[in-house]
This record gives sequence, C-alpha cells and structure tokens, in this order.
Amino acid sequence: MPKVLLLSVLLSIAASAVGQTPAKPEKFVVLSEFQVWADAATPKVYEKFNKLYLTRGRCHSFMLYPHYENYVWDVERMKHWVDEAVGLKAFNVFCMGDDTRTAQGRLFTAKGLSPKLAETYFQIVEYAHRKGLMVAVEPVGLPKPRDKKHFVAWLKTWVGPDVPKARRADIIKLSIEWFGAFGNPPNMAYEVEAFFEAAKEVNPDVLVYVDSIGGQWKKPQPFHRWLLAQYSGTIISHYLNVDQVDAFREMGARNMMVQINPCEAVLGGPSHLFLYFHETVTFLQKAMKKRVRYVSLAGVNYAYSRRDFDLFLDVIRPHLRLASNVDELRKSLVQDEITEPMTKEGVKAQLTELREQKKKGK
Repeated sequence: MPKVLLLSVLLSIAASAVGQTPAKPEKFVVLSEFQVWADAATPKVYEKFNKLYLTRGRCHSFMLYPHYENYVWDVERMKHWVDEAVGLKAFNVFCMGDDTRTAQGRLFTAKGLSPKLAETYFQIVEYAHRKGLMVAVEPVGLPKPRDKKHFVAWLKTWVGPDVPKARRADIIKLSIEWFGAFGNPPNMAYEVEAFFEAAKEVNPDVLVYVDSIGGQWKKPQPFHRWLLAQYSGTIISHYLNVDQVDAFREMGARNMMVQINPCEAVLGGPSHLFLYFHETVTFLQKAMKKRVRYVSLAGVNYAYSRRDFDLFLDVIRPHLRLASNVDELRKSLVQDEITEPMTKEGVKAQLTELREQKKKGK
C-alpha cells in the first residue's frame, strides 16, 4: 500500500476512534423575541444618562422622569429596529414594550390603544408583519376594574375584529407586574383569568404568554400552579437569569421562557448607557444548556451595538428552529403537568396572608 494512502487510512481510523466528528447541535429554540421600548428622543438623552452614571453609578430611563419628552414612539425609528431584528437573522418576534412613558403618554391607556399614538403603533405592527416577523406587545396601562367586560372593550381597540389583520398583534406579553404583583394583590388570579377569557373572546388567534417577575415570583408560587393548571400550555417567562427554570420544570411547567435585557444584565447597576456582553453570553449559554425553547432579549434599542449583538447571538443561532407564524408556535407548546394544582381561592388566601405579613413588618 502506498505510504500516502496508508497515512490517509490511519488518520481516518484515528479520527473515528476518538470521535472527532462533531455532533449536530440540537435545534429547539422556537421563539426568539426582540423587544424594544419607546426610543430615546435624541442623542442628548444619552448625555443625560452619562451625567446620571457619573454622579450615581447607574442610569435607567425611569431616572429621567418626569421629563417624558426624553422618549418617543416614532414610525421611522421603529422601522429601523424592525430591520435590525430581521438583519440579525436570530429573531422571529418583534415586541413593543410600553414600559417607557413618552411626552404623548404610553401606547395604551385605561380605555385602550391611545388615540394619540394609534396610527404610529399600527404602522409599526404592519411594517414588522411585512418584514416577516410576528408581533408581540407588552401593555402597561390595563383598564380598571380588571374584569372581563372592561378587558373585552380594551382589547377590541387593538386586536379586535375591526382592526385589519396586518395591523393586529399576534402575541400579548402579559406581565404580572402590571397587575400589581409586587404588592400581592389578592384578586390577581381572578383578574388574570378575566384577561385570558376576554382575549379568547375578542381574538382567539392571539397567543397570550405570562411574564413573571423578580422577588418571590422567581420561585413557583400558588399563582403559577393555578395558572398552569387552568391554562395548560401557557408560556411562562422570567427575567435576567435561568435559575428558576429547574424549579418550575419540577413543578410541572413545560413551556419555560427566559428574558435578558443586555443593558440591564446586572441588577442595581448602570443600565441604559451600555450593554453587558459577558453576562449576556453567559445567560444565553446557560439557557441553551437547559434547552429553553423560548427566549427574549429586551430593551434592545438602548445601548445597542450591531457588532456585539451579531457576535453574542452566535450562542443561539445553531439551536434555532424558529416558528414562522402563531400556528407553528402553538404546535410547539406542551401541556403542563402541575404536581400540586391550586384554586383561585387558594391563591387569594396566600396573597392575602402575604399582604398582612408585610403590613405587620414580618
């Protein structure tokens, strides 16, 4: 046997022996969300952030209130962010979060979509759809009282049958923060149920997922046990790390989502002036290791760097099998298997007790 051929055979055998053929990455990420807030109105806003950081060591958009003129919803600006989401080739959902208030108010009022911002909002939704993205919305200004009747009227203003399909959101990101969760409201389960039932009546095609928050809500609560028993197959999202994933899966949650804000990756630290590359990479790596199927990056229009996003998104790109529409997204959902289901009454009793304990300073 010629020496060259012999060497080739030996190298092939050696490669097989040590298993050098890399395994193909698993493709399991079905939803990847690119969430924006109302934009900084001008570059001077970042100069104000810098002054805050130099004097206080942190700089969050809320710290500039009540100067709401620092923030704006603008069609052309948002088209740019849609184009960024598409260009990064790692997202299938463009989400508008109404977290940051503008001089014109928020996108949503207690009566529904703000008349002052309605046309701006609809044009953004339409453009994102035209670019092939699903659209999600995280509203802050929920109606009161929070019952089905008021939710139905409120939802009709932006996802109802009178709104053209191209201008209708596909997904509602329902944060329990906007139900006052940090204050342990006793009727929260009743109010969330009213929202789910109203959304089902107004637009059964819209997908509602629940955004949980920090504090006690990072751990499985009676509320979570009730929600996932009542509305099995609901995505539950958590903010800033993946520490809660195992505990929720042990509880029986089967559709875990995690969110990181690259400009808020260190709680209590500076926020909207620069992003945390290392922390974001670490977060995404842990999420992929745990095979989390739903991922969100939020506040992406603050401290944004196309170069840095393009680089750290390499962590998730090998695992993407993104749904192209809501029907495909729904098919990815798995029925939850809650080990200790809870009733609304049980949730109310627990939250009432927690509220009383806080009043007593325990």
